[in-house]
Amino acid sequence: MTRRRSARRQSQPGSPPGHPIESVAADVAGTTVAWRRYDEASLEEQSSVALEKALAGLDPAVVDWVHFQAPPDPAALHWLHERLGLDPLALEDVHNGYQRTKLELYDQHSFMVVSVPVLQDSELSLEQFSLFLGPHWLITFWNGDAALVEPIRLRLQNTSRGRIRKRGADYLFYCLVDAAVDASFPILERLRDRIEALEEDLLQKPDEDSIAAIHELRRKLALMRRLVLPGQEALGHLLRSDDSPLSAATRRYIRDVLDHHTRIGETVDNLTEVTRSLHELYLMSVSHRMNDVMKLLTIIATIFIPLTFIAGIYGMNFDPDVSPWNMPELRSRFGYPLVMLLFAAIGLGMAWMFRRRGWF
Repeated sequence: MTRRRSARRQSQPGSPPGHPIESVAADVAGTTVAWRRYDEASLEEQSSVALEKALAGLDPAVVDWVHFQAPPDPAALHWLHERLGLDPLALEDVHNGYQRTKLELYDQHSFMVVSVPVLQDSELSLEQFSLFLGPHWLITFWNGDAALVEPIRLRLQNTSRGRIRKRGADYLFYCLVDAAVDASFPILERLRDRIEALEEDLLQKPDEDSIAAIHELRRKLALMRRLVLPGQEALGHLLRSDDSPLSAATRRYIRDVLDHHTRIGETVDNLTEVTRSLHELYLMSVSHRMNDVMKLLTIIATIFIPLTFIAGIYGMNFDPDVSPWNMPELRSRFGYPLVMLLFAAIGLGMAWMFRRRGWF
């Protein structure tokens, strides 16, 4: 199986902290984002607007959500550093990508990375969803499937239900983190279905493709396992009342996200144990088939032992003319048919005995 490998950015060894963000001039020419500004009574949104225009007038009375739908270049990230004071090390993580789930708290803003599993063409990868949370604004970076953030956008448009428009930027932050964490559940369901189908195949006809499929499942589950511990640490940090950037009302929803993360970990552990059982089942099935083959060969060999013995006796070629004791039955008119009948009787009798004892 050919594995898809995503291109990874990485700074050269020995590069200064924040490279290449701080090594280029700030410039947002050509950088467009999806922008939404809302409060309880109104919503203004544009699917594509210049970054400079989106951040031109941040108003504490409303919530601004700026969403990057494509990887930004270092010049645009440097501009965000100058405009909003975003930490250059965090911006470097956004640029390089493939960071594990983590939370960083700064004086004026917070930065969180959530690893999102993506299953495409039977290949599983972990993609990075980055969020910067300010007092009344949120900046997110996600260049994967738009379906991840689409439900949140629709909830913002729906004024008849929900509380998202009534809360601040921290509640929007929670909604997006919750969506990123819950993206693991459909992946795990697909892996569970694959495991169940593979189990049926192993019970019916195990082959070399089965063991390859088992190892592929174990590799995917090991990748999913990388989500669990970092995610629990980051979410636990958000729940601490002394330094959490979230309000007390929003923190109680984070507890639900942490519970989802715990379920993900338990499911991954359970499926990993099942794949170990599948590997043992494969070995048992192969051993059982080998035993059946050996049993059949043994039965055939056992039946032919007395037949070979009799044939060996009559193959000694003693001359009955020399002595009356030298195989006188060789002169019998029906000697050959009688010996063949004896062969058939012995073979059928032994086969009946083996069958009666349940040996085959």
